[in-house]
Amino acid sequence: MQQLPVLALSLKTYRWLNLIGFKIIWIALMIFQNRVLVPVLCFAFLVFMVNPQKRQAFKLLLGIAIAGMVIDSFLSLNGVFVFPYAQLIPLWLCVLWIAFAMTLPYGFAFVGKLTPLIQSIIGVAASFTYLIGLNLGAVEYTYSLILTQILLAIIWGGLLPLAYLYINTIKRVSS
Repeated sequence: MQQLPVLALSLKTYRWLNLIGFKIIWIALMIFQNRVLVPVLCFAFLVFMVNPQKRQAFKLLLGIAIAGMVIDSFLSLNGVFVFPYAQLIPLWLCVLWIAFAMTLPYGFAFVGKLTPLIQSIIGVAASFTYLIGLNLGAVEYTYSLILTQILLAIIWGGLLPLAYLYINTIKRVSS
């Protein structure tokens, strides 16, 4: 059984804690947005610090988080999204992308073992999380609900397999 230093958790346990932690962060950021940035950032920092492969994790974090922030910024600039109290994308959404990028290689590692087609289907399903943000008032759609969701489904259907391609490439190069 592979052990993580510092916490001496099995990789399987770490993956579960990572996944549960992300779900908690996601819910907290969707509901409380910028009001929970400090505890969320502290948790994200702790998760990063106990990662046994910090250099690899940092590369993964940067690539995925920046890609997500650029995509959401592009959608915001083009009027697909409007975020209350933010010109482009809010800080809480940037932190959410960082948390998501930290979770993909661990908490969602099982998705990386699936075929790109299945990853794409999961990506399409993941696009519907924006509806929760819409219902919580975290984001507003300027186009129709159906058009916006179709656009998000297309983006996420391509984004998730590309993210795992990136993860596998970084892992291969790093090993």
